[in-house]
Amino acid sequence: MAKTNARSNQKPDRSNRPRQNPQGVNGGKQGKTPGSSTSSDLFSKTNTYLLKNSGKVIIASLLLTLVFSILLFDIRFSLAGDDSAYVERAYNFVRHFVFPSFQGPLYPVFLGPFVAVFGISAIPLKSISLICMLGFVYFMYRVLIDNVPPLVMTITLLLLTVNSSLLYYSSQTYTEAFFLFLQSLTFFLFFKLFVGKVHPGSFKTLAVNHLILSVLLLGLVLTRPIGFASVLAIAVFFLLKAEWKNILYFLGSFALVFLVFLALKSMIWGSAGFMFSGQAGSFMAKDYYSPGSGMEDAAGFASRFIQNSNYYISKTVYVFMGLREGGRDTAALTWLTVLTVLLVCGLLFMVKGKNLFILFTIIYTTVSMAGIFLITQVMWLQDRYIISYFPLLLLLLVSFFYYLFCLKKLAVFQFVLPILFLALLVSALEGTARDILVVKQIKDQYSGLTPDWQNYCSISEWTSENLPAGSVTACRKPSISFIYSRGRDFFGIAKIPAISSDSMLMGELQKKQNFTFIQNYSISNHPVPREIYYKFKKWLVGYGIIRKAASEAIPCYVLKIPDSLKVELVQEMRNARIDITDSFDTVNSWVHETQYKITIVFADTLVNLLKRSGVTHILTASLRADGATRNGNTNNTVERFVEYIKFKYPKFTTKICQVGTSDNEPAYLYKVNYNMLRPDEASIDRPKP
Repeated sequence: MAKTNARSNQKPDRSNRPRQNPQGVNGGKQGKTPGSSTSSDLFSKTNTYLLKNSGKVIIASLLLTLVFSILLFDIRFSLAGDDSAYVERAYNFVRHFVFPSFQGPLYPVFLGPFVAVFGISAIPLKSISLICMLGFVYFMYRVLIDNVPPLVMTITLLLLTVNSSLLYYSSQTYTEAFFLFLQSLTFFLFFKLFVGKVHPGSFKTLAVNHLILSVLLLGLVLTRPIGFASVLAIAVFFLLKAEWKNILYFLGSFALVFLVFLALKSMIWGSAGFMFSGQAGSFMAKDYYSPGSGMEDAAGFASRFIQNSNYYISKTVYVFMGLREGGRDTAALTWLTVLTVLLVCGLLFMVKGKNLFILFTIIYTTVSMAGIFLITQVMWLQDRYIISYFPLLLLLLVSFFYYLFCLKKLAVFQFVLPILFLALLVSALEGTARDILVVKQIKDQYSGLTPDWQNYCSISEWTSENLPAGSVTACRKPSISFIYSRGRDFFGIAKIPAISSDSMLMGELQKKQNFTFIQNYSISNHPVPREIYYKFKKWLVGYGIIRKAASEAIPCYVLKIPDSLKVELVQEMRNARIDITDSFDTVNSWVHETQYKITIVFADTLVNLLKRSGVTHILTASLRADGATRNGNTNNTVERFVEYIKFKYPKFTTKICQVGTSDNEPAYLYKVNYNMLRPDEASIDRPKP
């Protein structure tokens, strides 16, 4: 244990609670702070009052959380899809005993019993998140009352309990409220069991404590992949304190608990695979929606880290605090990111060796947020990724100003902290009031939806009564369709399977495959004899694709011509001024001449994906790329997926339903015709990516 925690001249703590921080050193329960000039300054008087009334503080915090969460309660599932996906996985877990292998499996398992009782009902399931949020506030109080000055605790709790950005998750089925609860419980037990104890206890006690801690950490890991950062943070904390025995016990205990989990998973579900393997590819990819773009390199990860940290720190955090406006037009500010980092570093300098809780919170928050900045795709920019760490970062910022004004030379400015608190409180209440007015307008699950989403959700609901049992519908947002259809099966198409041209060329060269390539412009920009175009369609197998911002283009086609016909057909096409080649060197020159990366999409690969997934129908829609603006730009992944198939197999789908007029962002439902998988020589339509 650090020497500062073993001083013999400390005054006795009259509280029966375990003490993790020594009085007068860590600025905890007794309210004294490093560098404070007298015991009669503003902070000391306020701390004394708040300490005597700490029970009222937690009651007020819980009541504020409950009241504002109810006022902000949203009875709809969001349109992001992840919240619906957790409910869908919970449904599949209790109905079909399918282990939730994608994203965090613990939360769907936790939701499972409630889904079994209440079904796919928004209000009961969302109420579970409200209970978790109350649990978070309670354990946040329990850990703060013993480890930071009462004034810091009170300011932090009050700002959190009226903050609509945080309380939004009290009525959502995202993992955030559940994760916040587990995180605060972990903090509480970690400091109760391991920090501030001069005598660590017997071997049995130490082993049991580490097993308890490891189970909680496994819960964080199984809730969100970033939970692994908590394991690293605790290991770093023990390392900095040179507690070698704790490091060994901790790493051994966590490894044991994790291996037991994998063994049980293997015994029950027949798979011991790492549960986040499906997400690893998305973290490592240069472009999540273009798999053929390859894996990110070191420079790419560095750029990703810088962009994400700048966005989430200078924009998201301060939007949460009510100091900046949200929305896409709000720019990230590098100077504000740097300033925030400097404030945290300044806090670390001021409390170094004096407050172990602040030290650990800095380590934990830094490691966790750095992990998020490193693995998160820049294109996603979802504020909820860091909401679980916003309370900790807010605590650190409040602590910085508290300890700053505890310095003797600055004690005269202690009145500034209450003024800052009131300003933040007013700002938070104004934002929360605006959000409450918005929530009041919500009457049912369709309230507030734009026409594109109304049509999409309506046609999803239509499938529940009109498609035969066992039908599987491919769509862009399967979890949302699952909710509105009350439990029908949907298959998600979020990206189009593709491989990089370099990989394909090398692979097919090794297999001695004889692909032939045609430049698009040579067959599209001038008349081509119909009989030659028929042959082109007959032997077409794929497309060379390049991504340009949010759109795609086809620079070349891929053909597989039988050897017996190849020489004759190639000559016919060249006579028709079609640029065709089977030379890998020529194709490589095409690839390198363009400034974009070319990937290859095979039509039959797309068909086989649908077949393997049991897809019987396809839902297409006019979902806006920018949800607030109708400008013709749509999320057309499914539409492009189908077009690539239908260019080769024109009769692959048959329309059976349309919701919404053709001029009002309609949605369509198609039946898949696997029996029509042959090129149609009567069609000469070009694909429309």
